[in-house]
Amino acid sequence: MKGITKTIKNIDEHALKTIEAQASKENVSSSQLIREQIEHYAKRLEEDSATKVLHTYLDDLIMANNNVVHGLNDNTIAIGEMFKTILARLEMYFPDLNDEVERIQKNARPKEKNLPKSIDFDEFE
Repeated sequence: MKGITKTIKNIDEHALKTIEAQASKENVSSSQLIREQIEHYAKRLEEDSATKVLHTYLDDLIMANNNVVHGLNDNTIAIGEMFKTILARLEMYFPDLNDEVERIQKNARPKEKNLPKSIDFDEFE
């Protein structure tokens, strides 16, 4: 890796002493510590830029998904209304049809299961 030298002017003396103290604790040079911090900062900037792009795509995807859900809901309502109209017209020709539809609806709905409040594991032995 080719190194580039950059002169940084007007660094606060207290900040520089803090960096040198930390570098001493980590047993590295202050230049190495500053270089690592700059590289980490540059990486974070790149990640932030990529995150903004991904958020745009995710927002578009969420909006498209919401449109699909709304479309499905609208279609479900339209189909339900259509079936009501069809059933009303068929009832004219088949008066007993309403009873049959109610029976189908009753059987199609999930029923409550009467489970025991406690299980006797001894009965399975």
